[in-house]
Amino acid sequence: MHHRRRRKPKKNFMLPLLGLLLIGTITAAVCVQLTQAAPHQPESTQNTQPTSPPTEATGDTTQPTTQAPTGGGYDYGEPVPQSEAVDNSYFDDAVFIGDSRTEGLILYTGLSNTTVYANQGLMVDTVFTSPVIQMDGQKLSVVEALRRTEFKKVYIMLGINETGWAYESIFIDKYKALIEEIQSINPQAIIYIQEIMPVTAETSRTHSYVKNDKIQRYNELLAKLAKEMGAYYIDTGAAVADASGCLPEEAAIDGIHLKKPYCDKWLDYLKTHTVQPEKGA
Repeated sequence: MHHRRRRKPKKNFMLPLLGLLLIGTITAAVCVQLTQAAPHQPESTQNTQPTSPPTEATGDTTQPTTQAPTGGGYDYGEPVPQSEAVDNSYFDDAVFIGDSRTEGLILYTGLSNTTVYANQGLMVDTVFTSPVIQMDGQKLSVVEALRRTEFKKVYIMLGINETGWAYESIFIDKYKALIEEIQSINPQAIIYIQEIMPVTAETSRTHSYVKNDKIQRYNELLAKLAKEMGAYYIDTGAAVADASGCLPEEAAIDGIHLKKPYCDKWLDYLKTHTVQPEKGA
């Protein structure tokens, strides 16, 4: 005798499926409402780095142009080539920024028709902070004085005092900041970065931190900075150095500061290594 197996009742899958669809619809509607109601949040609201000046990559049009006044294609990383000599009037609209070496240049050459913002011990950081320039009955920093000055050219000679700094990166960062400040004050100004002139071999050997190899290293960094910033690099060391690259012993009072004949050589070199803006610039 055969027994029939009972058939199991069929499960109705439609009800659970309809339930899931209903839940999904309600959830989606809620998410849409929340998204519309909530304000957009940036990925990060904390800036841990100092704000950097805009570069060409950002498309910022407020940056000073770096195109050479003498036309495109100029290699700013190379020293300014020899040119036809100018007279002292070329410096009428120039500003000289420097330390005691620049003071000596102006004193011994009698270059009185230019603006001089120089002071003994001046450095690339203290140009922003030290009140060493007398103007309008006040003591101002070099940068503050520069903001009140009309100029078309700037000659910078700084770095001999900074050779004692532990980190060369700080030196070049501060120097860059100075150039950026000059460019912001007058984007059309011609900026000359003068190579740090060497010291005598004896001074380099005996001084606690002023060494010709350190000066050479700083000059390599300055040439790169000139290329980066669109400034003109002047190989002023060539005006006064001997065949070994050192300052001759008879050239300096103390192995560092130039005597009058060598200040004259320095000025003559500046006169024969200039760039001229294009007509109408």
